Amino acid sequence: MFYVYENNEYIHFYGNIYMKYHIFVLILITGMIPYASAAQLDATILHNGDITEPSFEFLRVIYIEYPNGGQLAEILQGQSQTLSFDSDGTYGTKELVALINQNLESIPSNAITTDAKIKYQTTLQGNQNYAVIEYKLQIFPTLTNHIFRQDDQTSIVDASWRGISVSEPIIILTTHGPFDVNNPKYALDVMAPNVSEKLQEISILEMPLVDASGINDLPLNRWHSLFDNTAILPGAVAINYTGENVITHYSMGECTIFIGTCDDREWVHDIVLDKQYTVRIIESRDDATIALEGYADSGKVDKFEVFQTRLKEPQEYVLSEDEFLVTAMYGMAVIGVIGAVVMFSISNRKLKRDKNEGQTGVDPAHLVSYETSTSSGGYKTNRGESYLISDKKSKMPL
Repeated sequence: MFYVYENNEYIHFYGNIYMKYHIFVLILITGMIPYASAAQLDATILHNGDITEPSFEFLRVIYIEYPNGGQLAEILQGQSQTLSFDSDGTYGTKELVALINQNLESIPSNAITTDAKIKYQTTLQGNQNYAVIEYKLQIFPTLTNHIFRQDDQTSIVDASWRGISVSEPIIILTTHGPFDVNNPKYALDVMAPNVSEKLQEISILEMPLVDASGINDLPLNRWHSLFDNTAILPGAVAINYTGENVITHYSMGECTIFIGTCDDREWVHDIVLDKQYTVRIIESRDDATIALEGYADSGKVDKFEVFQTRLKEPQEYVLSEDEFLVTAMYGMAVIGVIGAVVMFSISNRKLKRDKNEGQTGVDPAHLVSYETSTSSGGYKTNRGESYLISDKKSKMPL
């Protein structure tokens, strides 16, 4: 069931609660270069929870390619470094909270961030022909005010916060001094300053990491959902569920013709110094999973995308758009099978009728045969034709 805001009051409808199983095999051929998801969201929303702490993970892989050797190759080959730190209430946290709230207001979302934690890690590995820099930034915002309306059995949960994005610098005080975790070039400045200085003109190295807007680009009604009874099992207490209600899992899912294709994003910049070098960035589509306590469906309240949850199973059932497409496909397949059975039945009956009636066509007694060709030598093949006795126009060849 979901609520629609109309004429200054909420109108509620029952929606679908269903389970989908999709099996999809994706084979990626990228040569020596792998790929990484740009943003990944993992969140759990409890029915009576006033706050929620989702996990946003922002990943990026940057390749500096030097197949022809050169000065950058001499610096980066054999390099192996890791830069990591955590931030929990230190310098820069309040500024990050303010930046996230500005973004939530612009999305728009009703949620408010009251706190945020950060985990940051960058690794540099230099190989024979290229160097790989892997970035992993995790942000754990504390969200409140994300529930529009709630009673003992139902709740309406704002879902627009799932696509936060920050383009401004996020400065955190670290042992390396003030550090912009939103700018990948800062890590290169620390781990390989000589390389960073030579690549000053390459702007793609400074693209902000914090960008989960792609998660908002896919409407909730095109996400996959399924529910299970894990939460009512005794072991559910260990994962902070009440142990009394089912859990609905929403996922952006795999790439299909209905959901959309997963086109990788790629940025490439070639630069000529002492040799020609290539800086390459590859990212896959954003991904997200959200678990909600109770039976859940998606809908809209005014301009906000929301989840509608119920602790008890709805009695009514409405076919969703995605389920209609699946139903239509299976329906067409069933119609094809029925058509094949009908054709087989008709053909089988005709064969039986012909068998009972015996041979059909011209009676052999009304035919006269004649030889049409001869052959010489020790081997002879007889060839002939037939014509109707009653056909007066037919003549045997001389």
